[in-house]
Amino acid sequence: MAQTVSTVNNGFMELIKRIELNDSRIKLASQHYNAVKERIETTLPGKTVSQIGSFQRKTKIRPIKDSDPLDVDLIVCFGDAYRYADLGKGTTPQQALESVRKALVSDGTYKIMAPKSDAPVVVLEYSDGFLVELTPCFRDLTGKYPRQGGPACYIVGTSGGSWLPADYDYDASIISSINQLDATKLSFIPSIKMIKAFLRGKNIPLKSFHIEILCVYIIAPALIEWQQKEWGFNHVLAHFLSKAHTMLIEPISMPESHSPPIVSELSAFHLKKLRYTLTELGSQAWDICKESNDSKALCRWRNFIGEPFPS
Repeated sequence: MAQTVSTVNNGFMELIKRIELNDSRIKLASQHYNAVKERIETTLPGKTVSQIGSFQRKTKIRPIKDSDPLDVDLIVCFGDAYRYADLGKGTTPQQALESVRKALVSDGTYKIMAPKSDAPVVVLEYSDGFLVELTPCFRDLTGKYPRQGGPACYIVGTSGGSWLPADYDYDASIISSINQLDATKLSFIPSIKMIKAFLRGKNIPLKSFHIEILCVYIIAPALIEWQQKEWGFNHVLAHFLSKAHTMLIEPISMPESHSPPIVSELSAFHLKKLRYTLTELGSQAWDICKESNDSKALCRWRNFIGEPFPS
């Protein structure tokens, strides 16, 4: 039976509920993660497997269809790196990748997909709609990417054979720490999920992690500033859409992160078009926020957002 809502706030709460992963998918993701972790850590002593990506940051949203593939991103840490080896010596990204691949192929349980050409990862495909991507890495203790009192930066391989920084744990800690502030508790991560789902529904080509970084700079300060206002997720969405265009021109990263900055990777023409689209959507969203009649507002939000906003 469809959920009946009578206020804008209830409508957005129902929307957020609908974009959460269902319990069965979370359970399956956990099972796959634990099985792969046990297999690799048993076969490759000294190596450790951990979650990264939106599962680590708790910002994963439900696929459009429950049957759609769901990615689980993992790293296989080969230990601590204290120095970089001379050319032709040490461990290369390709060697690390082959070690992981062999550990999984020898099991016979997993279907190993063809390797990607643009990034050295091992991809496992499951019949239940899960894709598990494993990235070999080292924990960087060379001093090249220093941080006092925080999680160490990782280095991951590139298709060109070099090692580049990836600040997975630190980036995740930024999201988590913002969500634990009194002003943002229980609202920051749901806001990220709502914005991801909206942009996906509008076919706006921004990567998931790019959206999260934008939310750190746009949404977190707004939630802190709005503590005395009775504003809700509708205002969060309108605010993001009206501000995001200003932060798409230059590369962006989490504050003080060693991870490479992210760019939209769009051409100048398509970036200009996207910035205009976001500005227009922001203007429309703020106009709906001014609607004082809940029944009319709910109808307008439904038309503006579409599925999965409740009727």
